[in-house]
Amino acid sequence: MDGKETPQQVFQGIWNEKGYRPVEIDTTEVKQVLTMILEDYEFGKRLRHIENPNWRVIFNIHYDVIRELCDQLMRFKNLKTSNHQGLFAFIALNFNDLDDWEFFETIRTMRNKNKYMALDISKNMWQQVELRLDLNVSLISKQIKELLEGC
Repeated sequence: MDGKETPQQVFQGIWNEKGYRPVEIDTTEVKQVLTMILEDYEFGKRLRHIENPNWRVIFNIHYDVIRELCDQLMRFKNLKTSNHQGLFAFIALNFNDLDDWEFFETIRTMRNKNKYMALDISKNMWQQVELRLDLNVSLISKQIKELLEGC
């Protein structure tokens, strides 16, 4: 192993620390939050095309969209967590179409380096994750909509 934790290891560690909490699904709230998240996403997409865009701001909007979508998706399994790595590990382990652990870890570490180590997000860094961010927003929002239809 190369020193990186697997999603199973992350999940188990956070589970053992009682970092996952039970939650009842409120489909009305999920629908409202989904609407707001997708509005944020559309706004973030528009920012990509302005003159001299700030790639850090654009990345952070998209990261928050992915994180919040995952949080809403996790609620369908009646759990929540405030730990981003634990959230992404849970999603990767419990939703087959969303098992891209490497991607989740890439964007999480980019975000943490930006927030806690003052690393700015360059256009090149943004371009390395842009397509996969868009793909995952589409996949996760589709999964949430399908689950809402079943409720």
